[in-house]
Amino acid sequence: MRADVRVAILSLGALIGCTRQSSPTVCTALFAYVTLTVHDPQRAAVTGLTISDTVRRTGQTFVMSQFGSLPVGSYVIFDDSHTNLIRTTGDSVRVAGSAGGTTFVADFVFDVPGGCHVRKLAGPDTVVTGP
Repeated sequence: MRADVRVAILSLGALIGCTRQSSPTVCTALFAYVTLTVHDPQRAAVTGLTISDTVRRTGQTFVMSQFGSLPVGSYVIFDDSHTNLIRTTGDSVRVAGSAGGTTFVADFVFDVPGGCHVRKLAGPDTVVTGP
């Protein structure tokens, strides 16, 4: 492979430089997010929920934007746009969903390894709503 082609290919994987660490880190252009599937007690997919997160350590609360084409009943519960709110080593985040009288609350631990992209360390993949 020609040297200039190799440099171009390697450059594609190193598009974004992270500034959260003392030593420079190169992050990929990937936009990472974590999803959760929500069912009602009869195991039907729940739609139309508003998802809000609270970082337990700081009390910082924010509403998660929903984007993309996720399966029915799946929601984005954390993404790279909020990595500055949690420690790179991990933080506990309470995720709540609500619409009308339908709600759920679940606790998760997210980290940002290398200061680049969010990752779920602990928490359910699916939750069941209550009244």
